[in-house]
Amino acid sequence: MGFLTASTQIRYILVCTCIEHFSCNIIHLDSMRTARGQTRCAQCEITLVFAVFNQQGDNKKMEDAKCYLTLPCTKTEIEEKEAPSGKNLHHLANFTPTKDSTKDSFQIATLICSTKLTQNVDLLGLLNWRSNSQNISHNLRKLMEVEGGEIVKFLQDTLDALFNIMMEMSENETYDFLVFDALVFIISLIGDIKFQHFNPVLETYIYKHFSATLAYGIFVACMTAILRQMDDFHYNHYINTFKTRQDIIDFLMETFIMFKDLIGKNVYATDWMVMNMMQSRVFLRAVNQFTSVLNRFFLDQANFELQLWNNYFHLAVAFLTHESLQLETFSQAKRNKIIKKYGDMRKEIGFKIRDMWYNLGPHKIKFIPAMVGPILEVTLVPEPELRKATIPIFFDMMQCEFNFSGNRNFHMFENELITKLDQEVEGGRGDEQYKILLEKLLLEHCRKHKYLSASGEVFALLVSSLLENLLDYRTIMHDESKENRMSCTVNVLNFYKEKKREDIYIRYLYKLRDLHTDCENFTEAAYTLLLHAELLQRDSYYVYSQQELKEKLYQEIISFFDRGKVSVCSVLTKKRATFYENIMKAMRPQPEYFAVGYYGQGFPSFLRNKIFIYRGKEYERREDFNLKLLTQFPSAEKMTSTAPPGEEIKSSPKQFQFKLENSPFILLLSSYYRANEVQQFTHSRPVRKGEKDPDNEFANMWIERTTYTTAYSFPGILKWFEVKQITTISPLENAIETMELTNEKISNIVQQHVWDRSLPVHPLSMLLNGIVDPAVMGGYTNYEKAFFTEKYLQEHPEDQDKIELLKQLIALQMPLLADGIRIHGEKLTEQLKPLHDRLTACFKELKKKVEKRYGVITLVSVPGCLVRLSVTSVASSVVSTSSTSSDSTSSRPGSDGLVISLYM
Repeated sequence: MGFLTASTQIRYILVCTCIEHFSCNIIHLDSMRTARGQTRCAQCEITLVFAVFNQQGDNKKMEDAKCYLTLPCTKTEIEEKEAPSGKNLHHLANFTPTKDSTKDSFQIATLICSTKLTQNVDLLGLLNWRSNSQNISHNLRKLMEVEGGEIVKFLQDTLDALFNIMMEMSENETYDFLVFDALVFIISLIGDIKFQHFNPVLETYIYKHFSATLAYGIFVACMTAILRQMDDFHYNHYINTFKTRQDIIDFLMETFIMFKDLIGKNVYATDWMVMNMMQSRVFLRAVNQFTSVLNRFFLDQANFELQLWNNYFHLAVAFLTHESLQLETFSQAKRNKIIKKYGDMRKEIGFKIRDMWYNLGPHKIKFIPAMVGPILEVTLVPEPELRKATIPIFFDMMQCEFNFSGNRNFHMFENELITKLDQEVEGGRGDEQYKILLEKLLLEHCRKHKYLSASGEVFALLVSSLLENLLDYRTIMHDESKENRMSCTVNVLNFYKEKKREDIYIRYLYKLRDLHTDCENFTEAAYTLLLHAELLQRDSYYVYSQQELKEKLYQEIISFFDRGKVSVCSVLTKKRATFYENIMKAMRPQPEYFAVGYYGQGFPSFLRNKIFIYRGKEYERREDFNLKLLTQFPSAEKMTSTAPPGEEIKSSPKQFQFKLENSPFILLLSSYYRANEVQQFTHSRPVRKGEKDPDNEFANMWIERTTYTTAYSFPGILKWFEVKQITTISPLENAIETMELTNEKISNIVQQHVWDRSLPVHPLSMLLNGIVDPAVMGGYTNYEKAFFTEKYLQEHPEDQDKIELLKQLIALQMPLLADGIRIHGEKLTEQLKPLHDRLTACFKELKKKVEKRYGVITLVSVPGCLVRLSVTSVASSVVSTSSTSSDSTSSRPGSDGLVISLYM
């Protein structure tokens, strides 16, 4: 078409010249690009003929296809058109050549290449069976007479036609048998050495193009019928027909793969019980026949075939775990019927798997850890006898790796079991009975082993703990209570953190993060992400030590505040400085804390008989918190006492709950630490012991204080943490701490007034008045009646040192009070003079009594922040150490005096 100019207007007529559509498919295109490529007919996919018109004449007339499609194209037609009647000449009149049209030219290029249809009449009849449906039977029979070379050229089309006949004409059973015969003929044809190079074409068709599911209902039925009629002789005879060892391998490989594929495709509907059970029974018998072939030909060291054995195990596991054999999912009547007629085929194949595993001998190590997952699937099937038979395989794997790996451990097995167990339990498999049986059997086998007794027992308990956490997590995975889901998620991720399984650990971290963000717990979500950040930091190439990081950060922040400029600081330093400034200056609501105990077997295991400290939300009311607990456990009974419950409550099937609202916690120096990095909480309650003394109620009314230490500091990755340590102090210890705190309070306020004379004196007045007032002084008397008696010492000889310490603390209070009254006098006003005079008089009387009974203590100033206390005791010189009132306490044996050093 090189003679066409730029002004040329082209019209293309694409004419389909195939046999079927020669007379009807004329396609008009106005694009030059089509003429340069190849175009196919939409119906028969044949390459089309290009007819190119170089049109320079009457363009408008040429737009109407009728103007030229009805024109004569032969001499005879022209003569007929020019007949005298002239009736047919009106078309010619519409297309009279003009001056311009004489330049028109016409060029035709043809290319015919059939890619679809054959010239063989019999094959063509089958391919076009829809247009000639009355001859389908004839065409199917004639197909077996077609030359093989012609069939393989149209292999995919022929197979499609056969399967479409089977699917669309399924109501006529005659076609089923004819199609089956035709398929057998074609497959046999491909098996001929002459056409073996077409095998890849057939395999491609099977894997990528075959979609006739009904054809499975016929192949499987026929194959099942054949296998059902075969006995041991037939199997042995068939195996003996193979000429080479490789032929047997190929046959077994293909058979195992085919069986596994058929099992996975669910050929029959799930409610076709008879067909499913019949197929399974026949397949099971065939597989068992082939296991003898494996043991006979492919087990010894020289002829072992790893892939063949691997395919067998995977087929057996797929068979055992198939949904049609899971009897627990059926009704009792249906289950009984299946067992009566077919038995529980899972046990039969499961026992065979066990035997085949033990037959492997030294080859077992080749299947570790790859076979851990499949064996786990078998053991998780809820059939007691099957579990008892197959769980010991795990111990055998442990022993095998321990003996043959060279490392004298079973880490490969351990890691793989943990990974697969997580996947299987989350997928819905496993139960409490499995956990108990797994732990029991592993412990029994490990304890009998000379070298695995210790490490094996640790592993068995570890897996049992993991299973408990995973089962709890799965149970509450769809629970409405996101708090319960968070608790179980933390239990699981802590396990994986301990086992250094960072891949699984991180996965659960982000599940926890998502739960927090859904509940708008943004602080806890941030702490969760921080755990991942710490992992990344730890794994980086170079990491500062913690001390180096703190020192570097401190220097940067100090430098930032000193300069007062931000331009010289890094962006990171600015951010950090802002954070620290907010910590020091920003006002934040103080959260309330709640201690909640869950007692009784009615609670889930992750809460049962445990105490938790809850961090309330900002401005969360106590009523709202109580309502939230009530919503989660509406049937829980509220305990009336905060005393530790007895065994009858812990073992009760009910739910008992106690709550301590707004629990106080240890007061720290900075307001930041009053709400952050908090881990200890205290609760005090009165305890009456012994007979009531009408003269001294304090004598048998004791104060018992309990300190709760949580597993982690608040805030953290949860808004609540379990109490891991509970310490309770006796009334005597409580009295000691009360005196220590009082002395510390006096010392602190005195030092504050020494450093800052502008402080108001009113707080000091209130403190001094509350201590030296005669009504309060009775507290010393109560201490004496309760603890400083011969009877108490006889009953509690172990408290001798504590009694002496309490006496020393009482004596120590006198010089501290003296300093306080002195400073109070220095800041005296006319309004305070009466109060000061009264304080002075009361203190004089108090000091006289205390020094007479407990000795004299003199304060000695030392440069710096250290105050030395010189104690002259009139009582015993024995002194015990207090862990909270001072940093060091010492005594000089043989001396009448005592020196106590306090860092103020």
